[in-house]
Amino acid sequence: MRLFNFLFKPVKSDNGESTYKFTLGAKIATLWIIAAVVLVFLYFFAHILPVFIWAAVTAFIFSPIVNYFTERTRTPKALWIAVLYIVVGILIFLMVKSLIPLISNEIQDLASGSLDDPSTFLGRIASQKNLSFLGININLRDQVLALEDWVKNQLPLQAIPLFFGTVRGIVLLLVYFVVSFYFLFESGNYIESFKKIIPSPYKEELSSLLNNINQTLGSYLRSQVVLILVMSAASFMILAILRVKYALVLSLTTGVLEVIPIAGPIVATATAAIVALFQIGTPFGMSNATLTLIVVAAYFALRQVEDYFVIPNVMSRFVKVHPVLAIFSLMVGGSAAGVLGLFLAIPTAAILKVIFEYLYQKMGEA
Repeated sequence: MRLFNFLFKPVKSDNGESTYKFTLGAKIATLWIIAAVVLVFLYFFAHILPVFIWAAVTAFIFSPIVNYFTERTRTPKALWIAVLYIVVGILIFLMVKSLIPLISNEIQDLASGSLDDPSTFLGRIASQKNLSFLGININLRDQVLALEDWVKNQLPLQAIPLFFGTVRGIVLLLVYFVVSFYFLFESGNYIESFKKIIPSPYKEELSSLLNNINQTLGSYLRSQVVLILVMSAASFMILAILRVKYALVLSLTTGVLEVIPIAGPIVATATAAIVALFQIGTPFGMSNATLTLIVVAAYFALRQVEDYFVIPNVMSRFVKVHPVLAIFSLMVGGSAAGVLGLFLAIPTAAILKVIFEYLYQKMGEA
């Protein structure tokens, strides 16, 4: 009986009938039980979550477009989601059809040639003397030989795992499209549904907090897509003008690495510089060292343009995160969830910052 009284309290309904509602203790106990169930579920089934998270990311990015056309045309939202899928599918098909042969040729050219022939890219690297960096001696030829040995001997052994991995990938892709369709279709309803369960005295204040979090996350994800496209196109133009080999692969890599703050641009610059340093043939009669310095300077200038012109306009509503916190978030996200963790580390840190700022403000009130 004591347990019953702890969990339920008698109340009178509008029609005068007696009923029972959860006490505060019962609500708190329920929240703890739900939290425990969620943690147990995540422990056993965390491996299936990435496809749902990527679907949610897709919904965040494209929901404003779908909602805009739905409201302007007053047609079913499902129709515009289908149109979005068709347009994106056509663009991906055209891009793959045109880019894959170029990428394949560049990769094949990059990895081909004898190591004893200094006229090839890998042969030129292998012919160099030991590289000393911060007191560490690196034998470049041994590193290239190790890479070549792995490609020849280990890569064929991965054929069967790659086949089953491809099948699994196709299934997950289908799941991704189905789940992202429902997320797009229900976009906006999840937050509104959550707002309905907020007690009336706190509804206005917590609704503002939820809107701020939603705006921060959506702004960040959409701006990242724009930054990837802008940096890929800009770096390709620079590398093409300088006639740096493998410009297409390098520019796409540069764009994707924009997802990783701080470390991403450094890795992108270093990769392009290494290719320029060891490539066979240089434009305008300059040496490889001169070409490398120009590539590094061009990437540095491009980064400044991005920091001072592109990011302030594209990410004007994004909550800034301190560099130290960004590095810590990236390390935690990468160790916890790999590439997906790296992609979501910064927006998660930004959302936590919004929440902590709110709590700090509330704690400082008299």
